[in-house]
Amino acid sequence: MELETRHLRVVCAVAEHSSLTRAAAALGMSQPNLTRQLQRLERALGGELFVRHERGTTPTEFGSYVLARARAVLPVLDELAMAAMYHSGGSARPDRVRYGASHGPLGSRMLPPLRTLLPSVEITLLTEYSNALLCDLVAGGFLELAALLEFPGYEVPNKPELHRAVAGTAPMCVLLTEDHPLAARSEINLVDLAGEDWVIVSRDDNRFREYLTVACREHGFAPTVRYEADPTDARDLIRGGIAIGLGQSTFRASTGIAARPLAGDPFWEKNVLVWHRAGPLAELGDRLLAAAREVLHEATEQSPASVARYDRDRAPHV
Repeated sequence: MELETRHLRVVCAVAEHSSLTRAAAALGMSQPNLTRQLQRLERALGGELFVRHERGTTPTEFGSYVLARARAVLPVLDELAMAAMYHSGGSARPDRVRYGASHGPLGSRMLPPLRTLLPSVEITLLTEYSNALLCDLVAGGFLELAALLEFPGYEVPNKPELHRAVAGTAPMCVLLTEDHPLAARSEINLVDLAGEDWVIVSRDDNRFREYLTVACREHGFAPTVRYEADPTDARDLIRGGIAIGLGQSTFRASTGIAARPLAGDPFWEKNVLVWHRAGPLAELGDRLLAAAREVLHEATEQSPASVARYDRDRAPHV
């Protein structure tokens, strides 16, 4: 069997995700297909590359040797292939743009400006919780553009072949039922939430639970995260007074839920665009970033959290 670029990609993905299942998702293939490719590669190279165990996979000594060389070679090959395709003129205006986004404010809101920037181009959307997976998909050529929702100090490690641009940072708000005693306040101190049950939206590797826990401990308490749910169930839990949560700066008005700023703004979100440095959207980077910033501005202006923050900031201080 002749060694190909796709084989090196398999090795890197399995090592990075420490899981055949997660690696298969990042590569856009089924787990059985990836397993078969890995087995054929091991037979061709004459040695086992990974040890499989109940917690995932770990590179063998021989696997670490192959992995080091694959990581050195792949970025060069990817850049060469994409640059050659781009400069040939064939991809200056792609026929299709595959856009991926985490569950943040730049998701579906970016579709109209993308259609304006790229008329007559088919645009698709993939919503994904994992920032790391989105970056893998852009680096591997499975997406042309991705929007990440990150938290300061907990950003996904950067890949040299990707360009990252911060579209905006903003403070987050606390979400609670409109009947909650604290909902009458113009702002809420984080420490006053010490006895509450929290719901968070599961974000895989984005470390949101850790971000919440560290900030609360700095205010003298450990949060009780009793629920992990998708956005719809999380809103239902908050609306029913069962839990409280954190909302994005662009949180849309929702019946029965109050969005209130937190004193000192202890939680911040970071909205980031990612594209390949040698990809078909590289020359549109500045325009993409400007469009994303306009989207964030408009969404923030319409958010009840923004209105509450404005009322707080203009209130007289004693």
